[in-house]
Amino acid sequence: MQFTKVPRRRTLACFASMLCAAMLVATVAPRDAWAADFTLRLSSWGSPTAPQVAVFVASFTKAVQQGSGGRIAIQAFPAGALVKEQDVPSAIQSHVVDISLAAIGGWASISPPAALMNSVTFRPTAQNFLQLAGAGSPLFKALDDSLAKHQVRLLAVLDNGPPMLVSRQRIQTPADVKGQSIRTYDKASSQIINTLGGAPSTMPVSDVYAALQRDTVRGAIGGIQGVIGLKEYEVAKYMLDGNGVWGVGVTVYVMNGDALAALPADLQKVVLDAGRTAELVTNKVIFDFISTSVTAMQTKGMQVTIMQPGTPQYQAFATALTPLAKAQLQGLPADLLKLVTNGQP
Repeated sequence: MQFTKVPRRRTLACFASMLCAAMLVATVAPRDAWAADFTLRLSSWGSPTAPQVAVFVASFTKAVQQGSGGRIAIQAFPAGALVKEQDVPSAIQSHVVDISLAAIGGWASISPPAALMNSVTFRPTAQNFLQLAGAGSPLFKALDDSLAKHQVRLLAVLDNGPPMLVSRQRIQTPADVKGQSIRTYDKASSQIINTLGGAPSTMPVSDVYAALQRDTVRGAIGGIQGVIGLKEYEVAKYMLDGNGVWGVGVTVYVMNGDALAALPADLQKVVLDAGRTAELVTNKVIFDFISTSVTAMQTKGMQVTIMQPGTPQYQAFATALTPLAKAQLQGLPADLLKLVTNGQP
C-alpha cells in the first residue's frame, strides 16, 4: 500500500471498522492475557499455515512469554481478522494494532531502504539473505532507523523467496504477459506487470483464489506460500518461477513505536530479542519450505517452469525489466545501494 491521500470519509470508516474489530476481539481475550502486566496485539494476514505466520507467531510468542517471565502476553489475530493486508501501515502508525506482519512494499514510499528491498534488483539468495538484510546487518539497521522516523520499529525481516506467477494459461515469455489481467500486491509488482505489457489488478492475497476461479484475473504474482496455503493450484494450471528475475518477496514484522516505548526498558529488550530469535527460526523454515514446495506443485497437477539465470528465457525477462530497474533505483542514496552490492547475482 502506498501512502497517498485518501478521502477523509474513507479513512475514518477504515479506522472505525478496525477499532470495532479490536474492541470485539478484546472481549474474548485469552485468560493469560488478563493475568499479564502487558498485552500486545499481533496481527497477520494470508494463509495462517504459511511459515511467516505460523512459525513466526509461535516462536515470537514463546520467546516473549519466556523472556518476560509471563509479564507480556501476545494476542494473535490471523488471516486479517484484525487488520487487512493493505491497511497495515495505517493501522500500525495509528496504533490500531501493536505488531503486524507487513509487505515491504507498504513502506516503500516513505522509506528508501524499503524501496530498495522492494525493487527488482534486490536479489539475495537463500544463503546470504540473513547476512544481507537480517537482524544485525547494516541494511536492517537502515530500515529500522528509517521506519523509526514514522513511529514504527522493525522486529524482523523475512525472505518470502522469488515471486511466482501462476496463471490459467501458459506464460513463458514477456510477450505472453501482454494484455493479460494479472493480480498484483503492491506498487512494485504492479510496475512489473505493467512494464511487461500486462494489466495489473492489485488485491490482497485472500482474494486471489476467487479472482482466478471466476476468471476476474488470468494470473497472479505472489509467494509460493500463498500458492500452497490458499490452494491457488486448484484454479491455476501453470506456474512460472521467476527465480529472482523480478526480485525477491520480502515481508517484515513491525511494531508501533509508542507501544514499544511504553514498555519498561527490560521488556523492550525482550520484545526486540524475540523478534530476532523468531526471524532466524522462521527464515530457516521458509528456506526449507521453498526448496521443496516448487517441485511439490507438480504433484498438485500444475505445470511448473523454473527460469534459470543465463538462459534466453531468463534474459528476455531481465532485459524487458531493465527500464523499471533503473527507475526504481533512481534517487536512492549511494551509500544505501552499496549495502546490497554483494547481494546481487
